[in-house]
Amino acid sequence: MTIDDTRFAVVDVETTGLNHEVDKVVQIAAYQVYHNEITLLCESLVHPLRPIPPEVSAVHHITDRMVEFALPWEAVWPQVGKILERADVLVAHNAAFDRAFLPETGKPWLCTKRLAQHLWPEAPNHKNQTIRYWLDIELEAAAHDAAGDTLVTSYVLLREIEIYLKNGGIDSAEALIRLADSPVRIEKMPFGKHFGSALADVPSDYLRWALRNIPDMDADLRWSVEQVLQQGVGA
Repeated sequence: MTIDDTRFAVVDVETTGLNHEVDKVVQIAAYQVYHNEITLLCESLVHPLRPIPPEVSAVHHITDRMVEFALPWEAVWPQVGKILERADVLVAHNAAFDRAFLPETGKPWLCTKRLAQHLWPEAPNHKNQTIRYWLDIELEAAAHDAAGDTLVTSYVLLREIEIYLKNGGIDSAEALIRLADSPVRIEKMPFGKHFGSALADVPSDYLRWALRNIPDMDADLRWSVEQVLQQGVGA
C-alpha cells in the first residue's frame, strides 16, 4: 500500500500519570491523515474514576471538575475503537506511551518521534512541540491537550512523509514504519561521568562496563554503544 493510500489515525491520550498499569486516560483525540488531508475523527474527555493529581493537571490543564460528567473509559473506548478500526496505521508522537494506555487493536503503529529522530538528527530535541516550531508549522493548537497534540502530530507526519519521499524512501507505509522502528543513532553519552561526551570519545572500558551493568539501558543507546565498540572507535 502506498503512503498516500494509507489511512493514518493520529492518536493522543492525556492521563492521570505516566504508569499505564495504575494511571487512567482523562482525554483522547484522533485525527485522520489521508490523501494529504487532515480530518478530526474524535475528541473526548474521560472520567478516570480517580482524582487527577494537581501536578498532572498542571501539565495538561485537565481537572477533576472538567471530567466530572464525562463518561468512563469503559464507555468511551468502544466508540473510539470502532472509529480506529477504519484506519490502516495508528500514529502517535512517542507511540509507546499512547499504545500502552489503549487496548490492542491489531493495527500497526508509527512513531513520529522516532521518525523525526531519523529524519532530523540536527533538531534541538524531538519533542512534539519543539519539532512543531522547528519546522515552523503555524496553527492554533494547545500543547498537552489531546486534540491540540494530535493536530500538531498530524502536520508533523505530513512533513515527515514529504521529506522521507524526497530522500528516496520506499513509498509504502510498511517501509515508513520500518524506518521509524529501526535503531536511532545516539551520538552523545546521556549519563554518568562522561555525560555529554561523544560516544566515540568515551573509553571503551567504560562502554563495556555500561553494557554489562545497566540491563535496562535504552535500546537505542545500547545499539549505538555496541556499534562504537564493534567499529573499535572507543577511546
